[in-house]
Amino acid sequence: MVRIILVSGKGGVGKTTVAASTGLASARAGKRTLVLSFDLAHSLSDSFDLDEALFSSANGQPVRVADNLDIQEIDVQEELQRSWKDISSYTTALMVRGGLESVLAEEVAIAPGMEDVVALMRLNDYIKRGVYDVIVLDCPPTSESLRFVSITSTISWYVRRRLKQDRRLAKLVRPIAARLSENAALSIPEDKYFEAVQVMFDKLQGVDELLRDPKVTTVRLVTNPDKMVVRETQRAYMYFCLYGITTDLVVINRLLPTGDGYFTEWAQSQQVYADGLRDYFDPVPIARMPLMPREVVGKDRLSTFSAQLYADRDATAIMVDRPSYGFTKEATDAYRLEIRLPSVTKDKVDVSRSNDELVVRIGTFKRNILLPRMIAPLPTAGARMENDMLIVRFAHAHGAAASSHRSA
Repeated sequence: MVRIILVSGKGGVGKTTVAASTGLASARAGKRTLVLSFDLAHSLSDSFDLDEALFSSANGQPVRVADNLDIQEIDVQEELQRSWKDISSYTTALMVRGGLESVLAEEVAIAPGMEDVVALMRLNDYIKRGVYDVIVLDCPPTSESLRFVSITSTISWYVRRRLKQDRRLAKLVRPIAARLSENAALSIPEDKYFEAVQVMFDKLQGVDELLRDPKVTTVRLVTNPDKMVVRETQRAYMYFCLYGITTDLVVINRLLPTGDGYFTEWAQSQQVYADGLRDYFDPVPIARMPLMPREVVGKDRLSTFSAQLYADRDATAIMVDRPSYGFTKEATDAYRLEIRLPSVTKDKVDVSRSNDELVVRIGTFKRNILLPRMIAPLPTAGARMENDMLIVRFAHAHGAAASSHRSA
């Protein structure tokens, strides 16, 4: 079984260093390992201090950097041209007709989230072919990481609910648009565009379940001991729980040494935030990493960093085995869903029902949870918060109509 480790956090906290050192530790333990970056601001090759010309010639393909270790920086343009010309050509053509020059149109035509889709398809392909034992994902900043773990649900919804309708509608409208004007006709996608979307969806099948399997996938959050970064890390933890991803390690990076000197107050402030994180994330393990004396670049320094980060622990071990959400059966035709939402009060949570989907909304973040077939026919019988757990019941109500929309 493949092991997947997501490394996420606010930009600039040291995610790539943690991802690269984790991959290096895995490879040195004899496991076939890939560190895959899908952050458009790639820095993975820089972390390994690779020659730029060598890496740029890879065209987004894996590069061997050590025994058992490959690294890869996703090139969205290359992937679109190689595998998704129908989608890319249609979007680019729209941009050109809107007045953009062709070169600029190719850049702009990459839809938000396309790098996530490409990374997921690559990930799924490697898993199905059994290419690697361990895949470490060097994720983009937090909000984009959350989009990565939720985008399969969005695509699944579109394919299940809209794709066939849009395809039929385009087929009907295309001849009419052709009689109106050439531009109107070109704005209606050809049938092969919809075929490409379907193929894309097919290539994603199964990866969503693996990302939410706590025996396969966990996320490691990297933070710095500063107020704004800590708050974002706490929110990220809650949202990953909402999406069903188990966090098994929090890395507090770049702690200043305590003692007298210019940075004394900074160091004391950092210790306060670090202690608060320990209490907040319990029982998730906390790794406290000092500010290293030199920039962590190259295999030797990455190896030193990983030795301090993991000490005697297996870098690929699952350090927390409790899933962040799950269904349990209470009785005949009665089930409950429990979702761990740390530090969320009930007034911040809204739970609604749409046929076979449960919709959980916290502020601007929303998660659509597809209900299992045995639960979908049951009405929602209530939702409540117990400590840091959202509990939603599904059962036939006795003596009262079940609510189809209820705030927790």
